[in-house]
Amino acid sequence: MNVKVSDDNSFLFDFRRRTLGGLPFCFTAELSENRPGTLVDEIFSFVDELDPERVAGEWVEASGQFSPTRFCQAVADMEEIRTQAFLLAIELAEAVEDNDYFIFFPWYQWN
Repeated sequence: MNVKVSDDNSFLFDFRRRTLGGLPFCFTAELSENRPGTLVDEIFSFVDELDPERVAGEWVEASGQFSPTRFCQAVADMEEIRTQAFLLAIELAEAVEDNDYFIFFPWYQWN
């Protein structure tokens, strides 16, 4: 995970993973106004907007190697990323609720 500070002093978190199929994947979420809940909201928004079949179709099309097997693997990869991001958001929400966010943010799972 990389953390950057934007021009308005908010923090941008780049969460990096490898899919089940071994492809690198990254998404960015913003913590703004020094409120950890905004980071949680950003991750939930990513989860809500992610359409595994659409993204899988884009990946397969970009690779130029379309096959039903490759498409199904890409869909499974994106569903797993979506699930892992959802679980991350839940853990962060619990940490924020418990006011433990400086110590127990589960960022290590996304490195």
